[in-house]
Amino acid sequence: MTASDTRGDGLRGLFDPVTLMLGGLVVLVGVIPFVAALVLYQLHSRAERDEAETNARRTATLLMRSFEQAIAPVDGLLLHIARTYEASATPVQVHAMLRGLSLPPAVLQVSVTDRAGALIASSLPTAGVEQKDLSGRDYMRTHLGRDSVHAGLFISKPVLGLLSKKWGIPLARPLVDDSGRFSGVAVASYAISDFIDFYKQLRTEDGMLIALVGRDGIVRARAAGTTSFGDDVSASPAFQAALAHGGATYEEVSVVDGVARVGYTVASGKYPILVTVAYALAHVQQQSDEFRAAIWSTALGLSIALLIVVLLGGRYLNLQKRLKANEVQALARQREANVLEAISRVPGVAVMHVTAAGASEVGTTSNSALSPVLRRYLASGRFRALVRGLREPQLRDEHLSDGSSELEVEMVVAPLQGMERVSSPGEEQDMVVFAVDRTERRMEENKLYQMSKLASLGEVATGLAHEINQPLGVIRLAASNALTGLKMGLPAEHLSAKLDRIIQQTVRMSRIIDHMRIFGRTSEEQLQPSQPTHAVEGALQVVGAHFRLDEIEVIPLFEPDLPEVLCRQDQLEQVIINLLQNARDAINERRAVLREQLGAYLGGHSGEPFAGRIGVRIAREARTGAPEQVLIEVADNGGGIPEAVVERIFQPFFTTKPPGKGTGLGLSVSFGIIRDHGGRLSVRNGSEGAIFSIRLPARLAAPAQPRAAEG
Repeated sequence: MTASDTRGDGLRGLFDPVTLMLGGLVVLVGVIPFVAALVLYQLHSRAERDEAETNARRTATLLMRSFEQAIAPVDGLLLHIARTYEASATPVQVHAMLRGLSLPPAVLQVSVTDRAGALIASSLPTAGVEQKDLSGRDYMRTHLGRDSVHAGLFISKPVLGLLSKKWGIPLARPLVDDSGRFSGVAVASYAISDFIDFYKQLRTEDGMLIALVGRDGIVRARAAGTTSFGDDVSASPAFQAALAHGGATYEEVSVVDGVARVGYTVASGKYPILVTVAYALAHVQQQSDEFRAAIWSTALGLSIALLIVVLLGGRYLNLQKRLKANEVQALARQREANVLEAISRVPGVAVMHVTAAGASEVGTTSNSALSPVLRRYLASGRFRALVRGLREPQLRDEHLSDGSSELEVEMVVAPLQGMERVSSPGEEQDMVVFAVDRTERRMEENKLYQMSKLASLGEVATGLAHEINQPLGVIRLAASNALTGLKMGLPAEHLSAKLDRIIQQTVRMSRIIDHMRIFGRTSEEQLQPSQPTHAVEGALQVVGAHFRLDEIEVIPLFEPDLPEVLCRQDQLEQVIINLLQNARDAINERRAVLREQLGAYLGGHSGEPFAGRIGVRIAREARTGAPEQVLIEVADNGGGIPEAVVERIFQPFFTTKPPGKGTGLGLSVSFGIIRDHGGRLSVRNGSEGAIFSIRLPARLAAPAQPRAAEG
């Protein structure tokens, strides 16, 4: 064994599937517990934050209800004062009235001011109250200078009482006189210490925050690491969100003490106040850190245990692999032999085993002609040269001959590599060849192709007869007109024009015959610039006499300064002739029906029931953001097309005419011609009959490239 063989065996052992699987398991058992621990830690942290928020929301809701219940008696007291107050009462009378009230324990005092903010009376001793000016208070600034009042309870920010000399939260309601105008304010001062002491008792940890905040963003009472009031938190996103939605999650760094917290803010539905309850993130994180230490220890122990199990399992698998290697090889060879034997019995299939000594057949084949020809080919030097160094299965198509017949063979050549050795570069290796005789299938495919082509040629020939009929009619009319002109002694120019028309139509017929010879290929004839009016005028010259005999008026309406179009004028003329003739047939059919109905009604011939008209209009058609088009419309008063068949009108061999009067190819051929010119032929029903519309790209606009006609 060479050094390269040794290195190859080492690499194969390194990348052995079992070895790779064991290595993958080692990595997995080492990583999965730690990944699981990380995920659990993240989930636990999120759960702790969610639980803190839930607890804060529950507590804030309870505190809000407690506040509303505490404020309700005070609000009732102020409402009583507002209902019983008389603007004409003297300060002594007001003082007596206030002294007679039963005040809640937390209320420091109750007072009344006039509309200018001067203190009228208080429930406290009244010495010197006449000189007290309260116009600078928040509850007074809200109403000063206004006749209309806001009837709701106003909760002011904490202030130091002028009489009580204690900090309180003023609760105020406006007073009105008999005419409903603002006449003063009734104020009850609620002891702020009552709230702060209550909130301090509810705090369960040092970083916890409980705050009572007004809708102006000023803190009425705040209990945290230190108690405070009067702080401005109006810029806090949590406050703004709670104010907008009636409640919101509090998750931010406090603008007052700089502590990061998570909690909830609840807004009162009855009073202009909000309650915030939040827990310090450091406290929440501490609980998650304790869980993290426990989960990491568990993950480490589990990883060690799983690694030991995987290593033991790997030793066991390697032992089993060595014990069963020979058995697996034998079973694999037997299975390969059985599979090859089964494949060789498929009709038309031959299986060959190719060695340096030659090719031998595996099993039996039902194609007796294939095996000997294939055996000679596989033993040839050409085949050996083609497959030298082959490392992967290869699909090949070969044409083999036994001297009397040609065989088309499709074969798969696959190298055989044993489990115990690999052939060296340049050394001939064993191969298995699967060969299938495709000769009969190819012959059948050729027959089907020929039949398909003949069917297509038959369809084209039917359309060709219809197209040739048009120029033949033109030649006949031109020759008749030339003969008539010759007999009448008309000028030579008249005869020359008719002969030119005959020559033009013979050229047109020649082109049609050329189309049959190049059937299935795109025409290489170039489109030429032409005025669309020329095609219409040429068509009317061909069929104009017929319309005059049928008493049908053709009304051309051409817009001035029309752009040119790129077209084959004779083909465009043919399309217009088809449309004109269809319009004439529709008018004549409608006349026949009406004539029969009128004749039956009047008991005899009644003449033409209506005047037939066909309008041919050519105009520009501008489109927003798209190239300009030229529109050619042919409209008749023949009654229109039944709506049930409008969508089928351009299908080959479909016609609404009686049997023997139409092939159903005219509109189909016309549709294909316009499509090949890069345009579109469509139809709709108007008020009197059908309207066929031809849209072609104007020459000044970049025209679409003509598409090949469909076979």
